[in-house]
Amino acid sequence: MNTPELVGMNILMVTPYFFPERGGLENYAYNIAKRLVKKGWNITVVCSTRENKNGGVTIDNIKILRLKPNFILSNTPIKFSLFSEILNRLRSGNFDLINAHTPVPYFADVSAMVSKLCNDIPFVLTYHNDLIKDSFLMNVVAKMYNFTINLNTLSLAKKIITPSPFCYNESRFLQKFKDKLVWIPPGVDIEKYSTKESKRLHELYDLPESSKVVLFVGAMNRGHTHKGVHYLLRAFKKVLEKINDVYLVLVGKGDMIPEYQSMCVELKIFDRVVFTGFVEESDLIRFYQSSDVVVLPSTTVQEGFGMVLIEAGACGKPVIGTRVGGMKYVIKDGETGLLVPPKDEMALAKAIVKLLQDEDMAKKMGINGRKLVEEKYTWNRSIRLTEDVYTNVALKGEFT
Repeated sequence: MNTPELVGMNILMVTPYFFPERGGLENYAYNIAKRLVKKGWNITVVCSTRENKNGGVTIDNIKILRLKPNFILSNTPIKFSLFSEILNRLRSGNFDLINAHTPVPYFADVSAMVSKLCNDIPFVLTYHNDLIKDSFLMNVVAKMYNFTINLNTLSLAKKIITPSPFCYNESRFLQKFKDKLVWIPPGVDIEKYSTKESKRLHELYDLPESSKVVLFVGAMNRGHTHKGVHYLLRAFKKVLEKINDVYLVLVGKGDMIPEYQSMCVELKIFDRVVFTGFVEESDLIRFYQSSDVVVLPSTTVQEGFGMVLIEAGACGKPVIGTRVGGMKYVIKDGETGLLVPPKDEMALAKAIVKLLQDEDMAKKMGINGRKLVEEKYTWNRSIRLTEDVYTNVALKGEFT
C-alpha cells in the first residue's frame, strides 16, 4: 500500500541514458518517472549525454541533469566526476532515495558507492537484464564485472526491482538476493495502443491493400545482433515460397542496416522488405495496427522481456518469439502467440506461415494478447508497485 506521508518525496534516478534516447531501459525509466511526477512525486534524473556539454533540462516536469561522458566504452558512458556530481546533488537536494538503472555498468555502481557514503539515503537498483556481450573479449570483461563490481552493487541495494521475468526467475546473479527482489514489469498505455485497424504501412510504403505484413521492431546495430534479424530474413525467404502477397517491415535504426539490405539482395527478397528507420510512437502504434503478425526472433537471454510483444498484444496482434530470455514468460504459447527455438529459421518460417494462413487463430491470439496486457502489463500497475517499493524502503528500509 502507499503511505500518504511519503507521497511526493524526492527521488534521485540515475541511469546511463534517458529519454529522448531510445531503448528498453530508457523507455522504462522515462515512463516510471513521468507517471510518478504526475502523482506528485519529485523526480530528478542524472544521466549521460552524447551532446557536447553538460546541461540541465526539464521534460514532463522531470528535472534532468545530462553529463557528457569522458568516453564511451561498448555503450557504457564513463564520467570521471560522476561520484562528486551525484554526491553534490544529494547534499543539495534533500533526496529520500536513489534509484539507479542497470545492466549498463558504471552509473549504477557509482550510485551504490555514493549511497554507502551517505548512510541515511537508501539505494534501490532497477536491474533490467544480465550483462552479456556478443564478442569474446567484451564478454570476458562482462563476466569479470558480473562477479565483482556488479555483485557489490547488488549487495548494497535495499531492494532490487527487475522488469524481466527471466531475471526474476533465472538470473544466476540475482538468485542469492531473492529476498530483496521484486518483479515490476513494464507497461503499455492501453488507451494509446488500441485494437483499432489501420492501413498506415500500406499507405506510406505503397503496399497492395490486400497484402499481409510481418512486422519487426527493434534496434539494428552491432550491439543488438541478438535481435536475430539475420534469421528473420532467411526465414522470410522461406515464407515467400508459401505465401506470395506478403511483406516484411523492419522498424528501427542502426549500423547493421546496410548489411541486412545486402542480405536481402542476396536472398532475392529486397522488393518485399521495407526498412523504415526510426519512427515516432504515434506512427509506430499505427504500424502495429497495420500488421498481421509481429515477430521478435532474439537469440540470447539479452532479451530480458521483449517490450514489442506487449505493445503488439495491446494492439490485438499475434506475436512470434523465441524460447529465450523473458519472451518465454511474456508469450503464452498457443494462446497469445507462438514460441519457436532460437536460430531456427525453418521453425520461424513455419510459425509465420501458420499465423498468416490461419486468420481465425491469429485473431483469437490477438484478442487474448490484449486481455493479457490489460491484466498484467499496464503502466498504472507498474507505478503502483514502484510506489510500494519506494515508500517502504524510504519509510522502513524494507519492503512488505
